[in-house]
Amino acid sequence: MRIPAPHYAWIVAGTCTLVVLSAVGLARFAFGIILPLMAADLRLGYNEQGILGASYFLGYLAMVALMPWVSSRLSARRLCVGGLLVIAPGLLVMALSRDYAVLSASYFAVGIGSGAAFVGAMTLPAFWFQPSHRARGAGLVTAGAGLGILSSGLLVPRVPAAMGLAQWQLVWLGFAIAALAIALIAAVVLRDRPEEIGLAPFGQAKPKHASLSRSGGHAAGKVWPILLHLGAIYALFAATALTYTTFIVTTMVNEFAVPKVTAGLLWAAVGGLSMVSGTLFGHISDRFGDHVGMALTMAIQSAAFGLAAVGLGAPGLYASTVLFGISAWSMPSIMAAASGRYLGAERAASGFAVLTLMFAGGQVLGPAGAGMLAEWTGSFAASYGVAACLALLAVLLSLLLAPGKPRPVRHTPR
Repeated sequence: MRIPAPHYAWIVAGTCTLVVLSAVGLARFAFGIILPLMAADLRLGYNEQGILGASYFLGYLAMVALMPWVSSRLSARRLCVGGLLVIAPGLLVMALSRDYAVLSASYFAVGIGSGAAFVGAMTLPAFWFQPSHRARGAGLVTAGAGLGILSSGLLVPRVPAAMGLAQWQLVWLGFAIAALAIALIAAVVLRDRPEEIGLAPFGQAKPKHASLSRSGGHAAGKVWPILLHLGAIYALFAATALTYTTFIVTTMVNEFAVPKVTAGLLWAAVGGLSMVSGTLFGHISDRFGDHVGMALTMAIQSAAFGLAAVGLGAPGLYASTVLFGISAWSMPSIMAAASGRYLGAERAASGFAVLTLMFAGGQVLGPAGAGMLAEWTGSFAASYGVAACLALLAVLLSLLLAPGKPRPVRHTPR
């Protein structure tokens, strides 16, 4: 019996997963497991650690601020490939330098490349998937972030120092090589539109959404209110989730005396769980509405942050990582799908760029503020407590989001 070949939309989504793996999973989210090694070797305080992490986000913010202009001139495919070609040399410089200023500047450049590649990867599902499967397609793409956490948690603690380079330097070197290889794959495989190869988007061909225009999305006059509402939720998610991913391994090692290898395994567990988070919550969002998926995500994450704040010992720490893992990267997939559903596919890239700009602002302020608060209080407990409260605010904003989005009928295409 002949097994039918998968629709090329899934090949595009799988390639975008690799793009996100490099641009976000390795370049950014592996930073949490690498940071204790860099801090010990370079003798960095909490404040310096927070600023180093924020330098990436400042680069990301700078890129995303230009994205409405850039995305109208560069295709999503070119954003993916070009972004990775900026990330690779940036990580190479980080691998070869021990100067804090150079490291910060290089990580800023990596942030620029990540902003371009991530927006490109997250907007392609809007063109390759019908609304009936758009959040699930975007959810597969966000699995790259979890794959990066999983692989870094398993590999980083076991990489030995060699060739005159410290352990963390060899890790960054490996990530630079991976970024270059994935850029080449993306250049060969990715296509911007299914029409380029004679295909139609995957999913239900004619979704029945009476509340929206035939072309999809809200009228132009209603775009900015919904973008600002979505952006506020996305910024709160960024500020809280990125605080957690930046400092949870440092918290494990410094405040809970968890051995580095064990901390790496816990971090890998977060990555393994998070690989299904985007698809799982994307399905919930497709079925019950974006506002439901967002509220559920942020409620679970608020519980994860609260458990990290109250200091219940190992059981509370393990429960915190599990809760965060199962919900970790659901929000980007929901937001990417929501931008296409509210604005229509043709405006999805510019809309998601605006949302990502607000996300970037949150991810600059979150880790930097958490590092300063930890420097002042001597621990990260207060930072996680603030994150839990902000996540609850995001739950409220999600529930207040008008559920006038398209609600696809469950359908399995032939």
